[in-house]
Amino acid sequence: MRRLSRNYWRLAWVLFTNSLVILLFLSAPIRAPEKLLYEALGQTAPRFWYIREFFSDPWRPIIVATLLVGIVAEARRAILSPILNLSPYVAWLIMFLWVEAGIVSDPASSEVSSGVILVLAILPLTVVIVVDLVFYILAFRRRQAESTV
Repeated sequence: MRRLSRNYWRLAWVLFTNSLVILLFLSAPIRAPEKLLYEALGQTAPRFWYIREFFSDPWRPIIVATLLVGIVAEARRAILSPILNLSPYVAWLIMFLWVEAGIVSDPASSEVSSGVILVLAILPLTVVIVVDLVFYILAFRRRQAESTV
């Protein structure tokens, strides 16, 4: 079976980035601030179902599953791990660039300035993609050098 070379730095990077994004996706439906607001106003908060909220967007579980499979693929050094670990970040970068360029309209983007989108989305995604690419290019070069020897 064809595998990538073993690199614990690459594994740690993929584990860190994918786990961080998974944590953000899993914690997004939590409505603790809203509950505090209702309590401060002396009103009862509406009934909240975490699972229903998590699955309300069909992309959320798909992205979380893809990132989890990417972590497992990287741990097993699978040859498809670059695709699994780069594709979500590249797709998000393209999406944010389209929104920034005005090609696609996003209702949430009208509330957020372009500088905020640049700092909070485009730059971190670019860093993650560049670091992943460096790790995977080195892995493929090392694998190619080992196969020629």
